[in-house]
Amino acid sequence: MNIASDITVLINAIRDLSNAGICYYDLNNFFHYNEWGIKNNRGHYCSFCENVRALPGGRESCEKSDKKEAVHLAMQYKEPFFFECHMGMRELVIPLLLENELLGIIFVGQCRIQGDNRYNIVQKNAQRLGGDGDKMLQLYEQLPLLSQDDLLNVGKILSKFFDAKVLSNRLLAPEILTADSGSSLAYSIKDYIDANYSYNISPKSLAEKFFINASYASRCFSQKHGITLTEYIHKVRIDRARILLQSTNVPVNNIALNVGYIDANYFSRIFKKQVGITPQGYRKMYQNISKA
Repeated sequence: MNIASDITVLINAIRDLSNAGICYYDLNNFFHYNEWGIKNNRGHYCSFCENVRALPGGRESCEKSDKKEAVHLAMQYKEPFFFECHMGMRELVIPLLLENELLGIIFVGQCRIQGDNRYNIVQKNAQRLGGDGDKMLQLYEQLPLLSQDDLLNVGKILSKFFDAKVLSNRLLAPEILTADSGSSLAYSIKDYIDANYSYNISPKSLAEKFFINASYASRCFSQKHGITLTEYIHKVRIDRARILLQSTNVPVNNIALNVGYIDANYFSRIFKKQVGITPQGYRKMYQNISKA
């Protein structure tokens, strides 16, 4: 099989196993995938997306959302991120980079995300395009329900596949780091948090990951780093959020999702507690400083 057919086989296999929709755009035809992919990989062709494209202006809105807005954000993030399309649906987008060139993007989603209620948004956007809001809600409810972690895990598999095929360790997907004989438990946990802050992690889940008691993990981490596990998780996420607020125009609620907070209001409270100002205020302050 050639690379293009290998990509299709993998995408279809992962889609069948995970229930996540997967769509790959080979932007510069780097893998010579476009013609093959159109014939063999239906991409954003769940019933929900098909009906959206059938609405007046729906196809044009989808094209703009996927091939312009998502591509623009991919060059800003340069690592996997969650993206909200014009209908209000959220998907994981994986930029494929070689040096500083964007080779392509992968969408993982076409599903409902646990804890992320999009019903009112989907209904309003359907009506905005002249569609039947109730019908689109029914189609939305038929989409599989997956967790944010499910999508991130699918993204990791896809990233590793492309890495092994062509990009030679250039992809920027986060790596899962585990303890080894040369690293202390506290440093291994710290490394894991640094690489996986977008996931739904907690002291309990970290203890399960490293097969240890939760109280022991917390005590070991605090003694070594002088900060609790929960405090460090928030610190890593907020530090990343500050960079995104400074360097991008990504909406605050999307930044919250991409640093591990499904609830944007909770993210804002944590951010203000750590930084002393709201995310919106921080972005405005930084913009004012840059102009001075």
